Amino acid sequence: MIWDFIIIGAVTLVFIILARRIPLAKETDAKEKVEVSNEEMTTYGKISQADEYFDKRNFPKAEELYVQAAASEPNNPKIYSKLGAIYLEQGNFYDAKEAFSAALKNDPDNASRHVNLGLAYMGLKDYYKATQTFKDALELDSKNSKYQKLLEKAEKARDREKSRK
Repeated sequence: MIWDFIIIGAVTLVFIILARRIPLAKETDAKEKVEVSNEEMTTYGKISQADEYFDKRNFPKAEELYVQAAASEPNNPKIYSKLGAIYLEQGNFYDAKEAFSAALKNDPDNASRHVNLGLAYMGLKDYYKATQTFKDALELDSKNSKYQKLLEKAEKARDREKSRK
């Protein structure tokens, strides 16, 4: 019997706390609303749809939507990074290099953007530039062991290339 009163009291207390917080939550929602133009909404919608196609590995449709989004938002590095990833997956290293270069131009302090560009250079067998971009990535994120391994791989490939000549 005592436990019933304790449980009823606890449930009542929870409801009182929640009832007090609801107005605060509504005020917070009202303050956090940001005005977004229809054009921006359309661009975000395209990016979101493209991300879904990308995750499903439907690269042609994802590429189409990312290109449309890039036309509306040409300084968005995420769009170019995703395009570059699509091109890498397809073995189109030249377009991957161009896309990753555009992403890097808009976000030069992101180490992973340097690594992506380095991967495109590796695909193009330009081991000297790959080495340089992996070094740039390590300057930004010196403790990343994956970046270090990629640099070592590029240096070995560059050295093999030099010895052939």
